[in-house]
Amino acid sequence: MSGLAESPPEPPTSSSGGRRWAVMTVVSLGFVMMTVNWFDLAPAFGPISVEFRVEIPQVALLISAFVAGYGVFHIPAGFLSTRLGIRRTLVIGLVVEGITGALSGVAADYTQLLVLRIVCGVGASIYAGIGIAAVSVWFAGRAHGFALGVVSAMFSLGTALGLYVWADLADAVGWRRALVAGGVLCVVTGAAVGVVFRPPPGGRSLTGVRITGDAVRQTLGNRRLWIYGVAFLGGYGSFLAASQLLGGYGADYRHFSTAGLASLIAGLAGIPGPLVIGLVSDRLGKPRLVLLVAVLLEAVGLLLIPVAGESWFWVPAFIVGFAFNGAFAVWETIPGEDRTVRPENIGTAVGLMLTITAVGGFVLPWAFGLLVPAAGYTTAWVLLGAATAGLALLGVRAREPRARRPEARVVTSPR
Repeated sequence: MSGLAESPPEPPTSSSGGRRWAVMTVVSLGFVMMTVNWFDLAPAFGPISVEFRVEIPQVALLISAFVAGYGVFHIPAGFLSTRLGIRRTLVIGLVVEGITGALSGVAADYTQLLVLRIVCGVGASIYAGIGIAAVSVWFAGRAHGFALGVVSAMFSLGTALGLYVWADLADAVGWRRALVAGGVLCVVTGAAVGVVFRPPPGGRSLTGVRITGDAVRQTLGNRRLWIYGVAFLGGYGSFLAASQLLGGYGADYRHFSTAGLASLIAGLAGIPGPLVIGLVSDRLGKPRLVLLVAVLLEAVGLLLIPVAGESWFWVPAFIVGFAFNGAFAVWETIPGEDRTVRPENIGTAVGLMLTITAVGGFVLPWAFGLLVPAAGYTTAWVLLGAATAGLALLGVRAREPRARRPEARVVTSPR
């Protein structure tokens, strides 16, 4: 069993300061490639449907297959990080995703492709939570919101690259070679992460310690993490629904010629949103307040969608994308800022919160789809806005994280 104690922080050095920004940069590049290999299959749906002779339900299942792998492995990934250390776990995540992403480009039939997408999602799941933890252990207490804002912005950038740039690449070289290229770049990025990432000074526990029952119970039973997870469940699920359904609603139901632009703006707003809101959180030092305001702003954007005219339909789209991604950046800081979460268990804590919000990612889009034919689009959008605001108000019951001292040393006994 490892014994943990915090001793006075080591004085920062120029080398450690440079290292933390290098860590943030390379981990952010990892998030770009993680999301590229998530979304680069979408431009290939047409050719896949023709080549494998499958219909829309089977094509849509390829999306669900990735999300299934991504959704179920967040907590196990945290355990893996505790045991093997952050650096090795990061590399494992990107390499698994990259290899299966590349193999997707040489799949012989639909069944092989389906299985590969599940495993690809597992690799992304491993990297996502541990990538957040990797940045948190370096930035907790200092520019934490901004650093994870950069990570969130790179997630949005990777999504755009996967959907648009890889569409052009698939047109130029074929969908199979495009997938192989994305997978290879993901593996190369994983190797770069392994070379650059190092734990902060005194972070011996981050290289791997034994998993104990007490640590598992303290992390998974952390009331604060559960409250923050549930508080963001509505905002998370509503964004997934809105980002995928906004364009179709505007074009098919409202007959807006600008619907496609609004959908694109919702995605692009995810780049400045986390940078701005993360910086505000750092300056104020009140992540709970900033998170609550950002999620309530997202709710306002959702409620504006059914009343927006064509000339300003892009406004609620921008608000939703900006506010959600900004809230996500601040929400990600909670486990890293909370000194009741041991540093080597931050990945598991992040995984717990991501798993909780995954419930919203499944339930709210499904509920939206059921409600539209029964009560109409306006009622469905109001449901998303109300769920987002109502669950966010639960966050008022959570206390601010008990701040972790920046670069606090973590002393462990030998394994």
